[in-house]
Amino acid sequence: MVSNKANLCAIVIAQLLFGLNVFSQIPGGYYDNAESKSDQVLRAALHNIIDDHQEYGYSSSSSTDAYDILKESDVDPNNQNNVLLIYTGESVNGENEYDGGNGWNREHVWAKSRGDFGTATGAGSDVHNLRASNIPVNSTRSNYSFDNCTNNCSQTFGNFYSGSSLIFEPRDQYKGDVARIIFYMDLRYEGDNGEVDLEMTESIPSITNKAPRHGVRSTLLEWHELDPVDDFERNRNNVIYQYQDNRNPFIDHPELVDYIWGDKQNMAWSSTLSMAKPISNISIQFPNPVDGDFLNLTLSSHPQKIELFDAKGRKMNQYLGTQNQILAPTTSGIYFLRFTYKDEVINKRLIVKASS
Repeated sequence: MVSNKANLCAIVIAQLLFGLNVFSQIPGGYYDNAESKSDQVLRAALHNIIDDHQEYGYSSSSSTDAYDILKESDVDPNNQNNVLLIYTGESVNGENEYDGGNGWNREHVWAKSRGDFGTATGAGSDVHNLRASNIPVNSTRSNYSFDNCTNNCSQTFGNFYSGSSLIFEPRDQYKGDVARIIFYMDLRYEGDNGEVDLEMTESIPSITNKAPRHGVRSTLLEWHELDPVDDFERNRNNVIYQYQDNRNPFIDHPELVDYIWGDKQNMAWSSTLSMAKPISNISIQFPNPVDGDFLNLTLSSHPQKIELFDAKGRKMNQYLGTQNQILAPTTSGIYFLRFTYKDEVINKRLIVKASS
């Protein structure tokens, strides 16, 4: 456990300077107890690995607290004095904590009212669940469920939200970040040792409902695929591990999502068979939003097939990969295009503004 904060800061800066290979380092043997397990046995093993983390206060004037850790975990790699804010992407002075509402604050991605755990130790101060955030946007997000916003939507900093639907849809670049934090919280907090039992759900509870449920699960699973793990998340995971002594498994091994909630639940997981997906060099371009009858595609390489899905993940159409023009949906809303190649699958978000 870290005893000298100055030394830790030097480690983090060194990580940022020495490149991307450092970001992906996972302590040797960390996931050994989950090897070759499947379904609920795998889930239980992963829970035990990340359970009982070292706790820090949500705020403190005399010792290390969540603000202090966030200054390092959410640091702007281009400016060591700043933190990057979730949802808005702003880079702001890390020392400007709250500042009477003029600075930045801490967003509970799994809203603290969804389980009524407040800001006490445990779920309330777990930095894996906290992100540096813009104060007004944090307030706008409230405790809304995460889902694709399609009706009565307003916009702030590129995020969509609906007070009538109780939905918040972050910008595309944060969708996967949000999903993997929710996955972590669902796995980490199982109700043992007097802690809250958190669980993802498909339903959208009322704003006053304090049940320990959050979602929308099917949407979060989609977002996890659409916005893969990036170097910011990997570095953040490493920094928090240096303090809390636990990690987010879904950042280290994104494929675990399929073994816990997807189509591989009955298969034994092995970290040695897990390989990071290469960064794609395939270019896929099209007008977005689209407001015509057809969608024209510009592809650097043709896929085997092209599929169109609605916001609920239902397949609407499938086309040969050689096509450069496909029919656009006739109803306004958010859709997803899936391009399947021999060695990879690329998902793209599509906004349709159908003519009235």
